Amino acid sequence: MHKQMNLYAFTNIMASNEKLGYHSQNEGDTGSDPSTSNIDDSVVRHKSTRYYLPKILEPSIFGFQPTSDITRAVGDFLYNHIGKENVEIEAKLGILVDKNLHTRVNLPVAQHRNFNNLLNERVIQTKPPYKGNPVEYKHLYETDRFYSGTGVGKVRVTIDQKTNKVIDGGIVKKSNVAHLNIYSPNTHLDYRISVNIEKPMEMPNGQVVYERNKDRLSYIHQLFKIDLTQVRGPEKQKLFDGTQPPADLTHELEVEFLNPQVLLEEKLKIEKQQSNRYLEIIDVFLNNIRTLAKRSLPPQ
Repeated sequence: MHKQMNLYAFTNIMASNEKLGYHSQNEGDTGSDPSTSNIDDSVVRHKSTRYYLPKILEPSIFGFQPTSDITRAVGDFLYNHIGKENVEIEAKLGILVDKNLHTRVNLPVAQHRNFNNLLNERVIQTKPPYKGNPVEYKHLYETDRFYSGTGVGKVRVTIDQKTNKVIDGGIVKKSNVAHLNIYSPNTHLDYRISVNIEKPMEMPNGQVVYERNKDRLSYIHQLFKIDLTQVRGPEKQKLFDGTQPPADLTHELEVEFLNPQVLLEEKLKIEKQQSNRYLEIIDVFLNNIRTLAKRSLPPQ
């Protein structure tokens, strides 16, 4: 772990005995029975020993629940890479594949259908009279056009296919800051957490060097959105017999922060040694990823 993560404070975790319903006796009286004010009616007795089941169990002998290793690892990773403007934080689920030492994340088409049904059902489940936070749904049809210019590198322009206009914030130069590949042996999908910079750019001049079309289902819940996307690559050249081969079709499942600034603000609180919710946010981010991974289908 990185040293700067020692700034993490177990804030608001320690719970008092009084809150848990325990009422201690005199500190010097160590031989008397514990108070039974918070003891369940069913008391198991075996000879002279009593076994009590408290109404509420403390999470540990020290009164707090330790941060899980995966939450700490992801928290460390993001902590050291999000101190930049125009940052993007996302996790892509799929099967990690090493092709010529370039690791990719592939999502089988069967998983796409599975998650489409699963997430659509969740939208319905969270409609009134559901009392929790609802899941909002959007269906987007977009085209990404990539331009390459001298001195600026590759610029992506995203067009709304319905209006044929550039979407809000749709002209960016995207660069990767860091990847964290996580293998999940107990589920059928792995995941990669990425930190990227999406720098706003002006409309580029020149030729389009690459184009792709995206059919995206976006599910928004609390601080995150889950994007289920079918990506169609550019048309291929016709074969010698005049037939047109199909364009490459890939599928993506991503969990992304709607506004990474929320996490950055909690990081700043850590640096100021203030009470913060940094790890709570990381936990919810990972809960979304792991819940999806656990709902994935076994290999066909």
